[in-house]
Amino acid sequence: MEERKDRIQAAKIAFITNKLDLNTTQAQQFWPTYNEYEAEKKKIRKQLKQLKIDNILSDGTEDQLKTDIKKMFALRQEELDLEKMYSEKFLKVLSAKQMVEFYRAEKEFTKVLLKRLRNQRKNNGVVEE
Repeated sequence: MEERKDRIQAAKIAFITNKLDLNTTQAQQFWPTYNEYEAEKKKIRKQLKQLKIDNILSDGTEDQLKTDIKKMFALRQEELDLEKMYSEKFLKVLSAKQMVEFYRAEKEFTKVLLKRLRNQRKNNGVVEE
């Protein structure tokens, strides 16, 4: 499983680097910052996911559920604030045009990956290259 994650991450780096047409200097500055961003974002998403799971399984009181809703919005705001902060860091390395392409490339990579995974399941685990 870990090897699969590493392969996906390497493919993502190659895909985005290519789409943004990053030069060596940009890549060396961008990817460590991006990895920090992803780690922070992952922590927030994990908290959001746990909150949603807890709510689904919860027989909580009305007040507890209201508190959880407030927590959910606070976490989503934290995620937005994180994105704003890192966009400023990214813009020190990337042009505005590259930044726009970065957001597109992230979404495009996710779509390509999901399509591949669906095809893989359809073909009973046979990977399409």
